[in-house]
Amino acid sequence: MKQFYILTTIFILSFSQIYGQTEWTGPTITVTKTDYADWTLPANQDAITANVILTRADNRGIFNIAQETEFDNNNYTSPLDTEWAIGTIADGVSTLTFNTWDNTHSADPQSIIDVDVVLHLITDDIYIDTKITAWTSGGAGGGFTYERSTDPSLSTNKFELDNSFKIYPNPSNDYIYISGLTGNEKYTIYNVLGAKIKKGVISNNEKIDIRDFTNGLYFLKFENGNTIKFLIE
Repeated sequence: MKQFYILTTIFILSFSQIYGQTEWTGPTITVTKTDYADWTLPANQDAITANVILTRADNRGIFNIAQETEFDNNNYTSPLDTEWAIGTIADGVSTLTFNTWDNTHSADPQSIIDVDVVLHLITDDIYIDTKITAWTSGGAGGGFTYERSTDPSLSTNKFELDNSFKIYPNPSNDYIYISGLTGNEKYTIYNVLGAKIKKGVISNNEKIDIRDFTNGLYFLKFENGNTIKFLIE
């Protein structure tokens, strides 16, 4: 069963431009981690950039699993490499007052449910509009849902798809097969946010296990650059 869903207006990733904008005002996506979902799996993490990957354990707050192993319950600095402010990018980020995530909601995440909050990725220097829409309190599973904006520079023009290979079944939800290969090929699978989900070597009509993937759009890219897109639902 899929435990983490990305619901969005479908757009296709431009890998060369993933960090091209300081202010992300592109289409909004919704991220959900269900109660008791395994936060160590990429399927239950929001890989915003290589530096910031947000998730939450069965309790406490969200943290940046790219730089820390759990929420910092002593100094309350999690998620590392981020700062937050009440407001929107449209308000003008220079006018906002940024603080740690914990201080922004005064140690009560439910107090900012449905409140506009700007997330600043410090190292990447990217500003993102966010809004928490659901939060499981206490140690009852660590579930949460939030909306966030995306990079507006993502473009279909930069992503070259190859029609000589076929993925089947497509859509799928357990295994995919590749036809049209003449030998063994190294591949990498990316999600729509540009995070690497899986890599390996595949031969013609050999299956790839995608049972741990979440619903959404994915790209299988071969070592020579040829790419196929597929959908999980």
